Amino acid sequence: AAAAAAAGPTDEQLNALFTTLAVEDDPESCGMEGISVLCEQLELDPGADVRVLVMLFKLGARAKPGSISREEFVAGMKTLNVGTVEALANLVPSFDPGFLEQREFREFYRFVFQFSREGTHKTIEKEVVASLLPLVLDSSRAPHLGAFLEFLESNTATTRITLDQWDSFLQFNQAVAVDMSGFDEDGAWPLLLDEFVEWSRARAASK
Repeated sequence: AAAAAAAGPTDEQLNALFTTLAVEDDPESCGMEGISVLCEQLELDPGADVRVLVMLFKLGARAKPGSISREEFVAGMKTLNVGTVEALANLVPSFDPGFLEQREFREFYRFVFQFSREGTHKTIEKEVVASLLPLVLDSSRAPHLGAFLEFLESNTATTRITLDQWDSFLQFNQAVAVDMSGFDEDGAWPLLLDEFVEWSRARAASK
């Protein structure tokens, strides 16, 4: 058994594991139901633990929102060099996004948006974004997070968020100070972020 473990997981082993998670009418796909079963075995809360998203990112769940394909799962488990749920559970502490370097975190952040889309929708409901942002970002990576969430709640004209707006918010946090110094009025920021700056400045002026 030790020799088998050293050689890494086999296709047969990983396919058998995937089959226990796959959708009944689509054996090549594992949706949120199967992901929830895996999370239960790993003692993770799929709705509240960001490490679930990092795990799916590391496993390479890219083909379809809210799911992982058999091919992705087998290849991802091989990359992580694990063949059982127990072995995967040992890696859970390393799935903290704090361990992701800036470039990899940017890829992960973009992945979260794509994975969280529904069906063929290219945008995500504002309420979903408002629950995802504090899950994947903290105040060190996103000093504007608290204010931006307040702004989104007050902005009734915006009901859905685009990938460009989502992506730009991370870059905005890296480029613009909390007092909005460093904000370039002529920069190529999405209109939503221009409005956020106006809202923030108006709020600061009224205090």
